[in-house]
Amino acid sequence: MYAIVDIETTGGYADNNRICEIAIIIHDGQKVVKEYQSLINPERSIPYGVQAIHGINDAMVADAPKFFEQAKTIYELLKDNIFVAHSVNFDYSFVQKAFVELGFPLQLKKLCTVRLSRKIFPGYKSYSLGNLCDHRKIIINDRHRAYGDAIATAELFTQLLAHDTEGVIEKTLKKNASNVNIPENLNKEVYEALPQAPGVYYFLNSKSQIIYVGKAKDIKKRVSTHFGGNKGEIAKQAFQKDIYHVDYLLTGNELIALLHESHEIRKHWPRFNSAQKNNNPGHCIFLYEDRLGYKRLQIGRKQNGMKTLMRFANHAGAFKFLVDKSKELNICPKMAGYQSSPTECFDHKIKECEGACIGDESPESHNKKIKAFIQLCDSEKSDYIFIGKGKSQEEMSIVMVEGGSYLGYGFLHKEEAISEWEDLKNYLQKFPDHPEIYKILNSETATKGLKKIKKDDWLQQKIRLSQAS
Repeated sequence: MYAIVDIETTGGYADNNRICEIAIIIHDGQKVVKEYQSLINPERSIPYGVQAIHGINDAMVADAPKFFEQAKTIYELLKDNIFVAHSVNFDYSFVQKAFVELGFPLQLKKLCTVRLSRKIFPGYKSYSLGNLCDHRKIIINDRHRAYGDAIATAELFTQLLAHDTEGVIEKTLKKNASNVNIPENLNKEVYEALPQAPGVYYFLNSKSQIIYVGKAKDIKKRVSTHFGGNKGEIAKQAFQKDIYHVDYLLTGNELIALLHESHEIRKHWPRFNSAQKNNNPGHCIFLYEDRLGYKRLQIGRKQNGMKTLMRFANHAGAFKFLVDKSKELNICPKMAGYQSSPTECFDHKIKECEGACIGDESPESHNKKIKAFIQLCDSEKSDYIFIGKGKSQEEMSIVMVEGGSYLGYGFLHKEEAISEWEDLKNYLQKFPDHPEIYKILNSETATKGLKKIKKDDWLQQKIRLSQAS
């Protein structure tokens, strides 16, 4: 038995809205055997914009029963039946939420007439209820009201059952038992074909535009998590409705997946990504010389014309490094740029600064400390590579950093006998440098299981890539 449901609501998502009308049509697989409809008092005002869609206003529902007053009747109609609706996740999310608020979770098998129509009646440009009914010669009386749409959906479902020569409905019910609620506009076969391997995945909309980029150790498993959970959230409903296709790129390991995801988010600016969605250049430690010949340090945003000694993802990281290293070298805090004063710095007052801030320490003596600071910065910017798994058993991956800057990543055959450091660059796909990259490269989790080799060690030990792997 099938319970074909249509609802009208006070808004477009279940978390902050309520049902204001519901219709349930019971179908035995051949014909309609029972009908139910009722306005529902949502216990809140219906916005004018929503009233314009379905025509239900506050006066119409003022004396209507509240959901809890009809809950027993509605439950008896739904229990033990398969919940059917056009864009089923929308209707189901509201009905389920209404029962959850009464302390009674509802768990039913579901069928979506949008998804079924795409398989059983392929080739239409649009699968909205109105367009489908036009194609299938189904008359909708009272469009955008619960009973009118529910009866039309019931007639559509009758036709789907009659034309289902390949057992699509039965197969769908079996597949849905896995609790992976594939979005209505995404072909199930696309999801089933996703690899269970590390990589980057892309959700595309109806215009093949990228709307979300993610990374995963297991692409198929990670993608499935986007389709579970509470469909009542406005963002999740809009998100899933816009997913028409899933594309992917295999990366061989999680590090490259993270690096490529970071690049793709900044490149495509996907609608539903929020993390890393910025062009923040980070913070830098700059070097400049004042009119008295003292070399000075300063933290700021990256800018042209200033010599950059180090780059950091944020101000906090730059400040900590600057203070720690300056204290280690006994550099005047004012000259290091983290104390400001019209005269002497605070540390000089407590006799912990040699007085470059007031001229007691000569430029020559002070600048030797700055030179040592520059050398510390250079030592932090070592050249190195990460070696990891490739996209196949015969392949390996490399990620290269040189001069403190990320160059990119690449793949090559395990048997490549490369001994020259410069030759490794021929296998790289180059990518722009960005502060976010260093959070990834410095993450123990992201680099776990990969081998890190510094350039000096490579050259001194005459390492060949085939040996290093």
